[in-house]
Amino acid sequence: MMVRLHQNARTTPAIRAEIAASSESVACLAARYNVGESTIRC
Repeated sequence: MMVRLHQNARTTPAIRAEIAASSESVACLAARYNVGESTIRC
């Protein structure tokens, strides 16, 4: 199955899985993946 991403998407399903599994702070993850904190919280 091919995943369709928005053309400006900065996260992939693999990155979202890493974020979900991480115990690091929201701020740290946002800086690492160059996304907003609200993206990390979703």
